[in-house]
Amino acid sequence: MTRENKLSIVIAFGLLIFVGMLVADHFSIASQKEIADLGYVSSPPIKNKRDTVLVSPIPVTNPTPVPNSKGDVRHLVQRGETLRSICRAFYGDSGLASAIANWNSLPSANSIEIGQGISLPNRSALIILQNTASTEPRKSSEPNTPSAPSMGKYTVKSGDTLSEISQKVMGTVQKTQLLIDLNKEVMPNPNNIRPGMVLRYPLPTI
Repeated sequence: MTRENKLSIVIAFGLLIFVGMLVADHFSIASQKEIADLGYVSSPPIKNKRDTVLVSPIPVTNPTPVPNSKGDVRHLVQRGETLRSICRAFYGDSGLASAIANWNSLPSANSIEIGQGISLPNRSALIILQNTASTEPRKSSEPNTPSAPSMGKYTVKSGDTLSEISQKVMGTVQKTQLLIDLNKEVMPNPNNIRPGMVLRYPLPTI
């Protein structure tokens, strides 16, 4: 066999292998297309550990205060805050500070401390509370004075004495001096009583 014949055989064999590879690729592409047409979805490639993406944790912030069962919002007093500044921030009206103090049973609008919990109701409830407080009558600071006792009258008869009159109208002679004190205007001299004098005496209380 000559050298030219050997070279021709090698070239022919190489062409045969090349054609075979082209045919195999064609059938492979056709098979994948048929699978896609039938609705099969290939599984995504599995990533190895090197392809794992680390996600930074999301920082946790303090949640926004939410209403409790009564609808109030619980607020913790911060440094530098007053009831007026809290009302201005939550309601836009610092004039509701006194109503907030009443709502939380505080002695005054200045009686708050850092970290103290304050209940903040809805604005309409505060307005009602404020209007109610303004219409309530103020209690008088003056002590109640006892009312004067009811007085009875006795007309002196001939032969009466003050001790007898005291016994008769008040049930005891020990109140004779009281009878004298009550009637100094009509009886300047207790030793000189005359028939017809009208003496006052306290009626017994029920």
